[in-house]
Amino acid sequence: MENKMTKAEMVAKLEAAVGDSAYGKELIAALEATYDDADKKYGQDALDRLHDRLGFLEYYMNRDAQMGEEAKSAAEADKLAIVKKAAAALQ
Repeated sequence: MENKMTKAEMVAKLEAAVGDSAYGKELIAALEATYDDADKKYGQDALDRLHDRLGFLEYYMNRDAQMGEEAKSAAEADKLAIVKKAAAALQ
């Protein structure tokens, strides 16, 4: 989020990109709730938070696959795709 967008603009972009899924709605709610936190201790904006989620989801997707938990791995892959769409919408 190089150019500072308003919370409403951010939510609109995210809803257009991922708002049609339950996880997308959950993701939007979390980013909306932490929108004003960018100036606090760690200075993370929405895109930083999405990148963090990408890393966690990739780790758990791979770990679950290695442990033979294909259903869990597939669920993480679905979430990963949603987070990638959200990140692309904010770039």
